[in-house]
Amino acid sequence: MAEHRSPKPGAGGSSPSWPAIFLRGIKVEKLKKFIQEVKEELKKVVWPTKNETIQITVVVVVMVILVSAFLGVVDVALSKIVKMIVG
Repeated sequence: MAEHRSPKPGAGGSSPSWPAIFLRGIKVEKLKKFIQEVKEELKKVVWPTKNETIQITVVVVVMVILVSAFLGVVDVALSKIVKMIVG
């Protein structure tokens, strides 16, 4: 059987040449420069301490519990109201 290829090689899709076309526009020097700049920016980041991370996590967990409880109460109340109206 003959291999079927698209008459338009630039059409993309499932053409086997697509990855080569995609990577052709990327310059290695640009990629290296980008990675170097990312590393430099990450050095400037002020990372939270272990205690700050624990405190923030506790706040998030408490807020999730409170919002869940609130939504549960509202759900039960609205369910009872709908049941009273319908039947």
